[in-house]
Amino acid sequence: MNAASLKPYDVERNLDQDAWFLYQITSISHYELCGRLCEEFANIYNTFITGHGVHGAARLDYWVSRYLTHAQNIRRGIGFIKNGGDYLPMIDFLSAPDTDYRGLVEQPLGWMTDEQRKQWNNAFARLGHACGIGSEALRNNQTKGGHWLNRTSIGANQVYLDRDDSHVGDRAKGIQLAEEYGLMSAPTVFPHYVIDIANSVRPGAPCPQTGVWVPKQWHQDGASDFSLAFCIEGQPMQPAYRIRGLELNNPFSGYDDEMAAEYEAMTTGSPVTEAVDTTWYFVSQPAAQAMPASALHLRCEAGQGCPKDGYWITPAKSGSRRFFSQGTPMPEIASDYGSTIWQWDSDQSDPKL
Repeated sequence: MNAASLKPYDVERNLDQDAWFLYQITSISHYELCGRLCEEFANIYNTFITGHGVHGAARLDYWVSRYLTHAQNIRRGIGFIKNGGDYLPMIDFLSAPDTDYRGLVEQPLGWMTDEQRKQWNNAFARLGHACGIGSEALRNNQTKGGHWLNRTSIGANQVYLDRDDSHVGDRAKGIQLAEEYGLMSAPTVFPHYVIDIANSVRPGAPCPQTGVWVPKQWHQDGASDFSLAFCIEGQPMQPAYRIRGLELNNPFSGYDDEMAAEYEAMTTGSPVTEAVDTTWYFVSQPAAQAMPASALHLRCEAGQGCPKDGYWITPAKSGSRRFFSQGTPMPEIASDYGSTIWQWDSDQSDPKL
């Protein structure tokens, strides 16, 4: 039996932290990383298949091709964003690599060595997390605004309106997990994000500008039980989401009191949310981050000369942020994920001592 208890949500919030996270995982550089990780996974898999001489067995080669196709689709999605500001196709492009896991593991994999299987698992876990957080950031904007407009007549679909399918609550743990996967390197101090009161919109109305938005309940009332949202220009704005509490579904409830108590002691639970009316205010990126695309999307492979003075990070290592001078050879980082790619850090502020 599952026992559910609604626990209060009361966490001190950091708007700069949460806005930084949302802008990071909806950036072109993050999508480029997702495509590259799919490609690297396919290459690792293909190398192992070649080494063991099992090309043609089962559907192993199909799945290599499948992940190369995922990489191509993600790059197509980048083109849609750059050329027309259309983020919605990216939801499916980013969801597909993770949801294909079942098909992958239904193939015979026992021919790999233990070390190869570990690399295979790590590479997939990393791409799955990168793609998953990227698609999750966009998901509410796909349907929630339309549900809000039809809220008086949606009947049983009310449950989908009330469920926040994006990143709920404080993002500290989310940033920590992404760093552990080597997907980002958080600055020592998050840049300050400015709330543009003049740029506001109500749920159901077309979003006037793509980016991060804050509900008035958080901004004006200091409410900790609301979340930021990433919204797309022209899409109907979603409602705000209040976190009513944390629901704990205890798998040990009813048959093992000791394990049930231990489970409750270590588990925070999943947020239960409800859709509410609000006024949204735009959260502008700091000037240091709102740089031209040519600077934001700079990348450099290890061994090549640094193309620009500044701070760089690599997904190959957590906490990798370093300053390089133009022309300095970019170093190789030993890891299980193939070649080292250095990326221009969107935050070019000096570390705080």
